[in-house]
Amino acid sequence: MTTQVMATVVGGELKLDDKLELPDAARVKVTVESVADWREKMRRGVEEMERFVREHPIHLGGERFTRDEMHERD
Repeated sequence: MTTQVMATVVGGELKLDDKLELPDAARVKVTVESVADWREKMRRGVEEMERFVREHPIHLGGERFTRDEMHERD
């Protein structure tokens, strides 16, 4: 089972925002990542994606139809 939960560091210990659905004494593997680091990674990722889209536009080159041409009228 894999789950993600937010937590706050208080006095050097993690205080989880939500209760985990695990039995007492269950062994778990913990990876800690600062939310500030995560936000920076997301910001850089979005900037990189926007740059890629600008540098590689999609040119469909197809014929452009008017609304009347797109909808058959009887």
